[in-house]
Amino acid sequence: MTSLNISFLILASGTFVWTLWSAAFRCYPTFYQTLMVEFELKYGDVSWLTGFVQGGYGLGNLLFPVIYKHVTFRIGVMTSAIVSSAAIFISSFAVTIWQIYVCCGLVIGFCLAGTIIGVFTMLPRHFKHNRDVILQIACSGLSMGSFIYCPLFQILIDGFQWRGALWIISGIFLQPAVSGALLGPSPPAAEDEPLKERKCAQVEQSETPVREVKNGATWRLRLRHLCERWDLVIFLKLELYLMVFAWFTFALSFYSAFPFMIPYGNKIGLTDIQASSLASAVGFVELGSRVFYSVVMNRIPQSYRYIFLTASIAFAGLFFFLLAILKSYAGLMSVSAIIGVLGGGADAVYSAIMIDLFGVTKYPSVYGYTNVMSYIMGMLGTVTLGYVIDLCGSETIAIVIGGCSLLLSSGFVLLINRKIRRKHAEN
Repeated sequence: MTSLNISFLILASGTFVWTLWSAAFRCYPTFYQTLMVEFELKYGDVSWLTGFVQGGYGLGNLLFPVIYKHVTFRIGVMTSAIVSSAAIFISSFAVTIWQIYVCCGLVIGFCLAGTIIGVFTMLPRHFKHNRDVILQIACSGLSMGSFIYCPLFQILIDGFQWRGALWIISGIFLQPAVSGALLGPSPPAAEDEPLKERKCAQVEQSETPVREVKNGATWRLRLRHLCERWDLVIFLKLELYLMVFAWFTFALSFYSAFPFMIPYGNKIGLTDIQASSLASAVGFVELGSRVFYSVVMNRIPQSYRYIFLTASIAFAGLFFFLLAILKSYAGLMSVSAIIGVLGGGADAVYSAIMIDLFGVTKYPSVYGYTNVMSYIMGMLGTVTLGYVIDLCGSETIAIVIGGCSLLLSSGFVLLINRKIRRKHAEN
């Protein structure tokens, strides 16, 4: 198999993997009403399902960058797919809700992290040009996932009950094992770190006392090895925390607050299929939005990319507030589609920002650490949203919080833009 075929195979694998990510993060709320009746739960309880997905995903992003230094991406992706499929199948026999939380939540989130990091780490290495386009194509799986799986899950629940639906879903989550088996070797990462940083690293290594080397692994040498293995120096950079809060506030809106539109639609009188189609509307128009983002982001200067992203996210937040006002199906579908247009391609841009800030060689660690912190906070945010809904007695409050969260995200992107411009001015 040629190198070009391997590259496009990895791109196709990444796209499909993101559909599964969307299924877990965006479409699990289709099970909320059924599980609330089955186990006599409230929103504060059942929201732990999506919360554990985010927590497991954050934990996986902490551990898998280190795991992949000892195992190949092929083994990691295949193992993650097999374990996630088995966990969903086992959860169909659950007698308590906590068994579902662990199998369909924590385990699925953890395995998704292994699969996504394995595939996405190889993408920038195989495609050294037009990375914005490649990342948008891969992240289109997010849009296709919500467009396909939200109504599909509802149809499976209506036709086979929730236990039978999980049997079929377990087979879907097994598919990355096939594509993972075909993953070829990864080419070496491009050395795109700033020259100044490389020289500093060389100077630090040359200044290491000979006595320390001769005496073996002293505590300083051990600490240095630990920092190098885990890339802990990243935590000293302000850019990391700006990225964390920018992505956390965006994800809190799109992946924690917006899925509550499904139970919200049921409450205002929409049918189950109509309610689930609200998420599908976002996914459908996101596909076109990603194409638009790909073209625009490759043709405008880097500084203007962030300004464009800031404006898009801010306007999406304003339209979120309209969702809390409208009651008609046509109105909700129209506003959902507009939100998908404005924010549909933003997630891939966030990944491109990480590469711009830290380089390809640091991308796996930055991607992992950013997701660890943001999705652990996302787990708490999702559960908190559920309890807030129970406290206020209305799903509308989750939509309002989602709009405010997007406005905050746009502010953090603006701060990142200023930080990058200041760095370029100093250089």
